[in-house]
Amino acid sequence: MRIKKMTAAFGGLDGAVLEPGPGLTVITAPNEGGKSTWAGFWKAMLYGIDTRERDKTGFLADKTRYQPWSGAPMAGEVELEWRGREVTLRRSPTKTNPFGGFQAVYTASGDPVPGLTAAGAGERLTGVSREVYLRSAFVGRGGAAIGSSGELEARISALATSGEEDVAWSAVERTLKDWRNRRRANRANGLIPQLEEERAGLDSALREMDQTRRRKGSAEQELKRLEAKREELQSDLEIWARIEKHALNRRYGEAYMEWEKAKEAVPEDRPHPVFGTMTGEEAWAFAQKKQDEREEALEENRRREARRAEAEKQRQRGQMELLMGILLGLPMLLMLAAKLLEGTWFIAALAGMAVLGSVWCLLDGRKLARRAKEVLAAPSVPVPKDGDWLNQAAGYREGLAAAVQARAAEAAARRRVDDLAAQGGQLFDTLEMLHPPAQSKEAAAARLAAVDRDLDRARGELARAEGILAHMGGPEDLEARRSQLDEQLARRSEEYDALTAALDALSAANDALRQRFSPALNREAGALFAALTGGRWDKLSLARDFSAQAAAEGDPLPRPALALSAGTAEQLYLAVRLAICKLTVPDAPLVLDDALAFFDDQRCALALELLRSLAEDRQILLFTCHGREADWAQAHGVPVVRL
Repeated sequence: MRIKKMTAAFGGLDGAVLEPGPGLTVITAPNEGGKSTWAGFWKAMLYGIDTRERDKTGFLADKTRYQPWSGAPMAGEVELEWRGREVTLRRSPTKTNPFGGFQAVYTASGDPVPGLTAAGAGERLTGVSREVYLRSAFVGRGGAAIGSSGELEARISALATSGEEDVAWSAVERTLKDWRNRRRANRANGLIPQLEEERAGLDSALREMDQTRRRKGSAEQELKRLEAKREELQSDLEIWARIEKHALNRRYGEAYMEWEKAKEAVPEDRPHPVFGTMTGEEAWAFAQKKQDEREEALEENRRREARRAEAEKQRQRGQMELLMGILLGLPMLLMLAAKLLEGTWFIAALAGMAVLGSVWCLLDGRKLARRAKEVLAAPSVPVPKDGDWLNQAAGYREGLAAAVQARAAEAAARRRVDDLAAQGGQLFDTLEMLHPPAQSKEAAAARLAAVDRDLDRARGELARAEGILAHMGGPEDLEARRSQLDEQLARRSEEYDALTAALDALSAANDALRQRFSPALNREAGALFAALTGGRWDKLSLARDFSAQAAAEGDPLPRPALALSAGTAEQLYLAVRLAICKLTVPDAPLVLDDALAFFDDQRCALALELLRSLAEDRQILLFTCHGREADWAQAHGVPVVRL
C-alpha cells in the first residue's frame, strides 16, 4: 500500500495537500508547522476517531485536538495505491461523530470498494489492528519504545514462526488462568471456594436446624407453662373483680338511699304569699321599702295633725277678728257718719281710721278662717299595717338558703350515684360468698404482666424458630443439596487439576515456541541495530514484554536499555520498532514523526541510510523539524516536502 495524496481539513490544516513519494520522503517543517497533525490525520483516516475519549487535565481527546481551527467541519481525503489499484478514502462529520462519515471508492470509476468500512478500513488496508499498527509502523516523537501487548505478541509470534495468524501464548495463558481462577483463585474466590463455602453453609444450616428444633420444643413447653400460670392469675383477678363489684354495689345502694333522703329534704318550689319568687336580697329590699313607707306615713300624719291644731287656732283667731270687726265697725261707721254730718273732722278722721281697722279685721279674719277650713278639711295619710316586714324577710332569706343547701346536697348525692353507676354500680347484687385470694390484686396484676411479657418472648422465640425451619425446608432437601455439592466439588477439583496441568504444558510449549520466534526477531532487530550504530553494537535480545538488552563485541553480559546512553537507547528502540514493523506490517506505510530528534548528526546519517534501504520495499514518511534530514535527502536524491 502507498499513499499518493492526502487532502485535510484537520486541526491547523485548512484544505492542505500532502503528496509523498513512493519510497522515503522527508517532510520538513518548523515546530507547530503541522507535522504531527499530518501524522494524526493519516491515523484518523485509517482507523477513525474514538469519540469515547474525554478531555482531561493535561490531555486533549483527538476529537477536540483536531477540530479545524477555521471552524469548518472536520473532513479529509486520501488517494492510495492498494493491491494494484487506486483507491480514494473520504471521511466527513456525522451527527454523532465529527469524523464518522466514510466512503471508499475506486478512484478511476467511483465504485465502492468492497469490504472497506468506517470501522474496519484501517485493519483491512494495513492487515493489523489499530493497536498493532501504532506499536509497529507509526512512530511518534520519543515514542519508539514498545510496551507489552498481547495482540502485538500474537502477531509477531505467528508471523515469525509459521507465517499464519495464531493466538498469543499470553492470551492462551490468560484464558487458562481465567478458567482455573473461576475454579479457585487465591484459595478464596472461584467456583471451588464457593462450593466449599456453600457446603460449609449447608453443614452449618443442618446444625442450626437441629438447634432450632430444640429451641422450638423448649419454647413450646415454656409457652404451655406460662399459659397455665396466666389462667391461674386471671382467675385470681376475676375473683378480685367480683369482690370489688360487690363493694361497688354496696356503695351504690348506700349512695342511692342518701339521694332519696336528700330529694325529700328539698322544699317544694312554691311562691311566697308576700315575696313571691323574689331572691333573698330582693325580699329584704322589699321589706325595707315597706317599713320605710309605714314610717313615712306615720310621720306625715303627725305633721298633718300639728298643722290642723295650728289651723284650729287660726280659725278661732279669725272668728275673733270677724267678731271684733263687726262689733267695732258698725259703731265707728255710725260715728263717722254723725261726725261728718256734724263737721267734726278730727273725730271723723279717727272714726274713719277705726272703720278701716275694723274692715282689715274682717278681711283678715275671713282669710284665716278660709285657710283653717282648708287645713282642717285635709284627711290623714293611710298608714300601712305593721306586718313585721324585716322579720318576715329574714325568715324568707333563711328559707331560701336552706332550700339552696338542700338542693346542693341533693345534687351532690345524685352525682355520687351517677359516678358509681358509671363504674358499674347497681342496686341488685348476687348472693355468692367470695373469699379473697392468697395474693393481693396488685401482686396478681404485676405477676400477670410479667407472665404476659414472658409469653410474648416465648411466642417470638417460637415464631422465629418456626420461620427459620420453614425457610430452611426439610432436612432431606439440605442432605440432597450437600450430596450434589460433593459431586460438583469433585468435578471442579478435577477440572482445576486438569487446567493446572494444561498451564504447565503451555508453559513448556511456550518455551519451545520462544526458542523458535525469539531468535528470528532478535536477529532482525540485531541486524538493524548494528546498521544504526555502525556495527558498534551487534547483539540484541527481546523479552516477552519487548524490553530489550544489547551487547557489544567483547561484553561479558548484555546491558539493559536503561543502562545505555540516551542516543544509543533511541537507536535500540528504533531498531526494535523497524524489526517488528517488518514482521507484522510489511506492506503499510511507515510513519516516523521526529523519530530522529534525539540522534546526533552521525547517528542521524546512519539512520537515514538504513531508512533509504528499507524504503526500497515500502513507503516511509519521515517528518522532521531539523534541516539536516532535508539537506541529507537533497544530497542523496531523496524527495523532500516542505510544509
